[in-house]
Amino acid sequence: MSTSTLTDRIWFDTVQAAEYTGWSTKTVVRALRSGDLRGQQRSAGCRWRMHRDWLDAWMAGGAS
Repeated sequence: MSTSTLTDRIWFDTVQAAEYTGWSTKTVVRALRSGDLRGQQRSAGCRWRMHRDWLDAWMAGGAS
């Protein structure tokens, strides 16, 4: 990361989320598509964005 560390970020894309959680990008995308991980897209096919709180909840095994 250039100016901020992952722990300073609030919003993550899939690559950053994978790095933050320690899971692969493929696993993060799979969780987003299945609804296990909360995420937002402007429209279908656009980049996913996840809030750090949603990632923390997913890693803790709770509903995000």
